[in-house]
Order: sequence, then structure tokens, then C-alpha cells
Amino acid sequence: MRPYGHILIALCILLAFSPQTHAQGEEAAVYTVTINYVVQNVGQHVALDSRATIVLFDNLSGWADQEVIDEEITVDGNPMSPQISSTEDNRWAVISLGDLDPGESVTISVVQVLKVNSVELSVDPEMVGSTFPSEVIAYTTPVEGLYESDSSEIQNLAQELTGTLTNPYYKARRIFEWLLENMEYEPQTTEHSALWGYHARKGDCTEFSNLFVALARAAGIPAKSVSGYGYLALYTTEAGADIQTLGHAWAIFYLPNYGWVPADAVWPQHVGSFGEVDYAHIAGATTGGDDVVNEHGQIVWHSPRYIEKRWNYYVGEPTELGGQVSGSIIPQVLVSIDLQTSPVIENDTLTLTATIKNLGQNSVSNLTAGLETDTSYFEIMTPPRQKSFLASGDEWQTSFEVRLKENAYSSRHVFTSSVSYESSYSGGSGTFLAKGKVSVQTPAKPAEPSGIYDFTSLILFVVLVFALAAVGVALARR
Repeated sequence: MRPYGHILIALCILLAFSPQTHAQGEEAAVYTVTINYVVQNVGQHVALDSRATIVLFDNLSGWADQEVIDEEITVDGNPMSPQISSTEDNRWAVISLGDLDPGESVTISVVQVLKVNSVELSVDPEMVGSTFPSEVIAYTTPVEGLYESDSSEIQNLAQELTGTLTNPYYKARRIFEWLLENMEYEPQTTEHSALWGYHARKGDCTEFSNLFVALARAAGIPAKSVSGYGYLALYTTEAGADIQTLGHAWAIFYLPNYGWVPADAVWPQHVGSFGEVDYAHIAGATTGGDDVVNEHGQIVWHSPRYIEKRWNYYVGEPTELGGQVSGSIIPQVLVSIDLQTSPVIENDTLTLTATIKNLGQNSVSNLTAGLETDTSYFEIMTPPRQKSFLASGDEWQTSFEVRLKENAYSSRHVFTSSVSYESSYSGGSGTFLAKGKVSVQTPAKPAEPSGIYDFTSLILFVVLVFALAAVGVALARR
């Protein structure tokens, strides 16, 4: 070996086991959302000057990071430019449909391409102020049939949870943790209010978010609801996902010096997201509760899929407009990671397996997968893995090994696998980043063999060696 050969070997080893770093990109996904609104005159007379008001997805920043890359609105296949207006919370389109004869129908199609980034707000509780701006105080009031923050039961619970606290961040966090600890997730066929959720101690995203908002308001913290969609691969088909199955709701609350902050107590289930949302959260609309409860006491969210129909009629000849709404969400750029751990730890080594799936309609390239964890507890033994190409619908499975340090046993740890990749999709080309997490409870460290046992083993080994030697000598003398 050349004199400097050992230096090269040492350098290779150092590079192989250096901390996991690889090219970063936007933690984001790109979706094509299509919503079809069919409006039909189901009455016996002409509907004059018919028009529909719908909610459009909007560009968002701060508590959400969402961009409308492309947008097309058609009526019976013909492109049109509706009257669009924006309120504090939402973006509305008013679409003129003209006169509709009895039985006549038209179809409004809205196709929007959205780029949705993950959001992780870095909130320092000690930097949170105590005085709320006057314009958000309105979001601390009760809403009958939705946020019953004036109910004695919700008031008492809010006082019990936050009465000793003064910082709005810690108040909101305690309310969030109470939901995780005391509410059971159970899908509902009807939307229910905060008080219903409090009594039932169960519900889906609607009941969780409504109760969070009501408790926050009862504690003096401005809060609102977000109605939108959560893209789950569980509902994916070759044609995308039916928008009817993906409805989702979460909450935002206000912190002085920071602004609106997201909170989702059901995603991921039993863990939730506080101060962060991932790129599967597609925000449709926010609401302070006004006009959400209709005259029949039903909760109707103003979000994409909502349509309000208006028309005129001749005196004495009233009519009625009906219709239906359908649609789909198709991921164009979307990679998911499922991170799992081996059931046992052998020789102080834990193996983690990452299943990386391309859920998007477009292929991705130049993938680099790595593992991240707290290096004060673990040593990552596996360097970043690479793959040149992953077609739509394909999976890539790879594994990582970590060595446990002495202090890593008998405690819970979080591992994060991240994969950077490139996409050439015209509406979202660039470098993207996907992440997957798993929480691991390590067992107690196995007991080391005792010193007596080691000494005894050594004596037996020595005796065995001498015995074999003696036998060898005896045989040699024959």
C-alpha cells in the first residue's frame, strides 16, 4: 500500500458516516382541483337572470402557504371571466347564467392548479404579546349552534384549563392537548357544534375544530375555522380522489406579535399539528362563524363546493333552482414517505425502513433519501440513499441503520426520513422535499454479562485448552 493509502481510507470512512445532509427543496405538492357545479331549473317557470356565487381557492401566506398556479372557469365548456371579489377571509366568484327554462341545466366547471407548501411556524412563547389588535377581538365572541363559547360548561372547562395561565400560546397549547387526551376521533355523517362535541367527547375534524375554537374564545383567544381538504392516499384511485371524501377542517388562532397560527387536533391522528400544517392540507376558506349556521340550524361551510343560487321570476310564476356538486383532486407532484422501525434492537442497532411512493401523476427524478434524528442519542450508520427515477405510482423502499448510545434506551424518540427530488411538471417544476416521521419507544438496555460469568468462562476455556494439549501430547507419545 502507498504511504498515503491509509489517509484515503480514513477519509472515505469519514464521508460515509458524516451527518446526513442532502439537497433541500420546497416541502410542497401540486394538485389539480376540479369542481363541477350543475345548476338546474327544477321549477315550472322560467328563472330570469340566474346567477351562482361560489368560493374559489386563493393565494395564502402566513398560517398557510398556497399558490394558485393556474385557473380556468367555464360554463357548459365555454371559458368565461366571472366577477371576482375578495373579503377578509375568502375569494368569491359571481357567475351569470342567463335565463333558464324549466328543466334546463348548465354546468359550471372550475379547474385550479394549486401549489401547497408545508408550514412550520417558529413561535417563541416568550415573544408572544398579551394585547390583541381591535380587528380580531370579534373572533372571541360566541356563535349560536357553532361556537357556544358562552355556555357555562365550555366556560368552566376553559377556566379549568387556562385559568392559571396568562400567555395566549400556553393557553392554546393546553386546550389543544386536552382535545388530544379527551376526544375520540369518530367520523360523523352530520356536522355538529362545539357543545355537541363537548358532551359526546367524540367527533371528526369538524367537532374537534369547533370545540377548539369555542374553548379558545372562552379563554379570550381569537380563533376561526378553516374548511378545505386533506389529501389522503387512502382515497387515491387512478383517476385521483373524489372531492366529496376529502373534506377537512382545522382551526387557526391569533397570537400577538405573530398573527394567525394553525392547529389541527386530528392530523396526524393522536398527535395533531400545532403551529404547523403539511402540504396535504388544502385550504379552501376561513370563517369566523357568520352565516355558517342556516335557518334550519344546519352547519354549512363556505368553502369550494359551496354554491349560492339566485334568480328572478315573473310575478305569480315562482320557480326553483337545484343542482349538484362533484369534483376531484388529482396530485400532479406528490411524494409520500412511510417510515417504519424494526421490532427488535440487535447489538445496539436499530433498523428503519422508508417506503417512498410517487403519488403524483408525473414522474420524479434524482431522489436522495436520508435520515434525521437527535445525534446526542444516536449515531446514523447509513449514508443518504439515491435513486435516479421513480415513475408515477411506483414505490422505492430503502433502509437505514442507527446505533444507540447509552442514553438512548428507555425513552421515546422521533426519527424523520426526508427525500429530495426533482419534478419537470410545467406547473410545478423544481426541487421538492417530502418528509415522513415515526415515534419510537426504546426498551431498557439489556443487562451486560456479569464479571463472574466472564471469569468463569475464561477459566473453562483455559482448562479446555490444557486438556486438548494434554490429549495431543499423549497421542504423540504413542
